[in-house]
Amino acid sequence: SGLTSLTAGASRIFEGGAVNQTVVEMERGFLFIMSISDGSSLAVLSHPEADIGLVGYEMALLVDRAGTVLTPDLRAELQGSLLN
Repeated sequence: SGLTSLTAGASRIFEGGAVNQTVVEMERGFLFIMSISDGSSLAVLSHPEADIGLVGYEMALLVDRAGTVLTPDLRAELQGSLLN
């Protein structure tokens, strides 16, 4: 959430609009963060040799599909069932 807040703040300052995706390149791979419509985020780690365009594309498809199904209430219910 810290990285998401940082990129959102930078976007506001530079009038960049909504942040669609954040990519962090690391020595041993990539971290992708993509916003879901309700304010939550999807994070994915990949191998350094991964096709980052394909990873971003597949994430966008998943966000489009899951964003309408994984409501905050459903996520809370699922998380609650894991704790029991």
